Amino acid sequence: MKIALLAASLVLVGGTATACGGGAPTDASKADFCDSFTKISESAAGSDGGDPSKEDIKKVKDAVKDLEDTGTPEGISDDAREGFEIFTDAVADIDDDASAKDLEELDKFSGDEKKKFEAFGEYVSKTCAPETPDAPETE
Repeated sequence: MKIALLAASLVLVGGTATACGGGAPTDASKADFCDSFTKISESAAGSDGGDPSKEDIKKVKDAVKDLEDTGTPEGISDDAREGFEIFTDAVADIDDDASAKDLEELDKFSGDEKKKFEAFGEYVSKTCAPETPDAPETE
């Protein structure tokens, strides 16, 4: 489903949209930020893979709104922060009754927006990746 791909694409590399926000908090804890981001993937995972239903779209939009309300941690780069705003604004602008064709339009973005969105995706990957335990010492 296209909306699930939009949400999931952020973690990998993704596309972008136009930003017009900027009011989200900038002092979220990393744990709260990552928990909110994880809810996006979880909200998109319940679909059957067909065209998105109004319920599917609402679940993802609600999860992204939660992420926006949580905000970003201090220390996020300017490009990654702008990518966060691009992502949250793009999802907020999706009509509740959007069709799969409407959602395909979300893939058409400028190079600068794409760069910022990718910076956000990289930030999420680094910040929210599961901790890898240290390798045991060998003698």
